Amino acid sequence: MSGSDIAVLLPMAIGFALSPAAIVELILVLFSRRRVVNSIAFVVALLVLTTAALLLGSLGSNASGSSDSGPSTVSSIVVAVFGLLLLVMGVVNWRNRADTSEPPVFQTIAGMGPAAVAFLSLGVTFINPKNLPLLLSAGSVIAQTDAPLMAGAFFLVVGTLPYTGAMLYSLLGGEPAQRRLDAVRAWLIARNRLIMGVLCTLLGLVLLAKGLTALL
Repeated sequence: MSGSDIAVLLPMAIGFALSPAAIVELILVLFSRRRVVNSIAFVVALLVLTTAALLLGSLGSNASGSSDSGPSTVSSIVVAVFGLLLLVMGVVNWRNRADTSEPPVFQTIAGMGPAAVAFLSLGVTFINPKNLPLLLSAGSVIAQTDAPLMAGAFFLVVGTLPYTGAMLYSLLGGEPAQRRLDAVRAWLIARNRLIMGVLCTLLGLVLLAKGLTALL
């Protein structure tokens, strides 16, 4: 995996990792009645679904065809379109940045069991309007690297680090960890749309520039 591959994948992995709503969901899971089994179920399901989304993006890139000279026109257009979509979402979230309300679903997570919590991670990957195009684009980029397995593992580790880290911190940190995570949850809820606006805009610019550069 070359330095240029890392330069493209790293901001995408960080963008996936810094999903305020998803991190709040995990913290709420960590406060649920069955927090040990629930947090493990959430993180394991997240790893599996993230891998599946990357594979879909990679298969889509391979199906569209690529040559030794670079990515195909179709895959470059797809990356550029995803970048444009992220830009639009960034603008929408930025305009609503003053909204600090808590989504109703957050209030129901505390009573969930491991199966429901595992299903909840689907919203972080395939249902999340920011993360799905990001993961598919990352899969397309990974398929074009000279070491796709290493590139995929790199993205997976970096992209899921806040979730695995928060789970281990909660399980091993005791009462102080619970207090700090609760403070983080409140901070993220109040700034969810602001953070999403900035992240979507930056990632959209990265993907749009990559797609247009390949096309031109």
